Amino acid sequence: MERGKVKKEKGKEPEKEKNRGKGKEEKGKGKEVEEKIKEKGNGKEVEEKIKEKGKENGKEKKGKRKEDNHKERETEKEQFKGKEEEEKDNSILVKPLLEPPEINNHILVLGLDGAGKTSVLHSLALNRVQHSDAPTQGFNAVCINTEDSQMEFLEIGGSEPFRSYWEMYVSRGILLIFVVDSADHNRLPEAKKHLHQLTETNPIIPLVVFANKQDLEAAYHITDIHEALALSEVGNDRTMFLFGTQVTENGSEIPSTMQDAKDLIAHLAADMQ
Repeated sequence: MERGKVKKEKGKEPEKEKNRGKGKEEKGKGKEVEEKIKEKGNGKEVEEKIKEKGKENGKEKKGKRKEDNHKERETEKEQFKGKEEEEKDNSILVKPLLEPPEINNHILVLGLDGAGKTSVLHSLALNRVQHSDAPTQGFNAVCINTEDSQMEFLEIGGSEPFRSYWEMYVSRGILLIFVVDSADHNRLPEAKKHLHQLTETNPIIPLVVFANKQDLEAAYHITDIHEALALSEVGNDRTMFLFGTQVTENGSEIPSTMQDAKDLIAHLAADMQ
């Protein structure tokens, strides 16, 4: 009987071993689960790091965009400043005066209204074509600098109210530039009358005639302008020159004839001062 008990007890030992084995397996599984949880936790950390990195990249992109926008704004400011300075230069270039300035030694720019005096004067001053559509209502004082000298120009409006000032200023001027519209045939006799009156007022003043708007189809050739203005009667002892001029494409370089006229005017003005 005792032996049988022993056998039974021995028979129970394998079950305990099995239970122990199961416990070990469960512990092993628990460890695996813990490791998986840790791995999941690491996954969250990695995900958070990726998010943080994405945010940093986003900040960098935003910063770069801000920097690019700032550069664009600065460029726009510079461009606007350049335009503003150019407009400022142009406003300084020609100063409309309603009251006549003090009589002084000027290079006078005269001619009938619509002849293109202001456009010619702007182009000479800037060395590029600069149109002016508005008629001169008064006086324009313009200073043109060259390599060797500084020239003071005075343009007087060509409409009827301002022509009374022409003779007053031509008597003290050092050089007369007279501008005519080569295509306005009907007004050439009127231009001739005023030109001859001016030359009689000052018999020694050098004369430079601009036969302007030569680009127009109806324009008279300079030889026709010479006859229409009777320039041969102005005086053989007077220094006199006739140029065919035109101001076509706005912003383009002035024609070579205008550059030649500018150089000649500078030379004549230097001799008279």
